[in-house]
Amino acid sequence: MNERERLVKIIESEGLTARQFAAEIGVSAGTISNILGGRNNASLEIMTKILNRFRTISADWLILGTGTMYRPNGGVTQTALFGDMRPMDVEQNADTTVDNPPMAPKAAGAEQPTEATRKQVAKIVVFYTDGTFEER
Repeated sequence: MNERERLVKIIESEGLTARQFAAEIGVSAGTISNILGGRNNASLEIMTKILNRFRTISADWLILGTGTMYRPNGGVTQTALFGDMRPMDVEQNADTTVDNPPMAPKAAGAEQPTEATRKQVAKIVVFYTDGTFEER
């Protein structure tokens, strides 16, 4: 099975049209049309977008054509990066601000820290054991 046939199999398995598939992975419908029509090969960027959107698809199967279409356990891993720590609800805590470290007392009349000078979380990157990652 070649690359084009594997993309067709994903599209069919997900019950999508080529246009819907393009929208799902964030590329133009023309890009997918050119790949499916044999005019272009899928770039690494396209493959990465597919794997990031369809987390259960096996990277080995998609890129190399080896193994099964779906990852074992649906792509869910049971190992924790930091041992027994409970996972944090990223969505709930994404806007949490972090206080500045304790500061020495300032002289009278000195400028005090404001809300604008507090640090805020700008980006969270989740790394998976299969070598992929997701930015939030």
